[in-house]
Amino acid sequence: MKVAWLHDPGNADGTKGGAEYTMDGFKESAPNGIEFDPDGETVVVGNCVTFQPKILDALSGRRVIRYHHDLSYAEDSAMRYWMDGNAEHIFTSPLHLDHYRFSAQPKHDPVVIPPMIDLAAFRPNRQIRRNGKRNGIVTIGSWQNSGKGGQLVSESLYRQGLEADCYGPGYFTPYGDHVHKKGPVEPEKLPQILWRYQQFIFLPSVVEPFGRCVVEAWAAGCEVLTNELVGSRHFIENDPKALETASEDFWRVVCEG
Repeated sequence: MKVAWLHDPGNADGTKGGAEYTMDGFKESAPNGIEFDPDGETVVVGNCVTFQPKILDALSGRRVIRYHHDLSYAEDSAMRYWMDGNAEHIFTSPLHLDHYRFSAQPKHDPVVIPPMIDLAAFRPNRQIRRNGKRNGIVTIGSWQNSGKGGQLVSESLYRQGLEADCYGPGYFTPYGDHVHKKGPVEPEKLPQILWRYQQFIFLPSVVEPFGRCVVEAWAAGCEVLTNELVGSRHFIENDPKALETASEDFWRVVCEG
């Protein structure tokens, strides 16, 4: 089966966010028999903010599967209208689907499949659980916009007289003397960082369709402090198995269409 793969490359500063890691993970986990070809009859589309409506001519007549990462406010309106009406839609969480507003009637019922996350890499082994000492609070994110909740994290910590270490790039990190900024962190080092802390705090001020950092912290054994605007809470609290089978579920949709 030939599949074309289309998504934005990452942030303007060269860093990757959750959307890019998700698409890379799905692509790398493709089952045998999948060949990635720009001319494939099936096209998987991730974020497409940087693409212009002229690409729609190339998509017309092909099967398009849209994996949503956000609420698509930044996309070209013509692009979004065509995608809404012509693609098959996959959302990251029930909260994500509930808050998305289609601009055209979709031809297929949307489905929910969480992003692929290597949970095993975040789970502490027996030695770490036995000998590791956890303490303190950490917050980690790609702080690229105010909706990530840097201000709410700062205010919550200040009100409670608490301090926290903050990791991640962006201009909207939590702030104040009680926040210790540690800067960007390489993805492969995230598990070891999370294993040091007792609590993880993430308080977005707008809907966070999924919030992979919350799942990573949960898998690492942190006590997670978050709010009702985080989509991944659904899986942690109600359907953790779906986090394990995300790749298989995604490729089942792609291959069975």
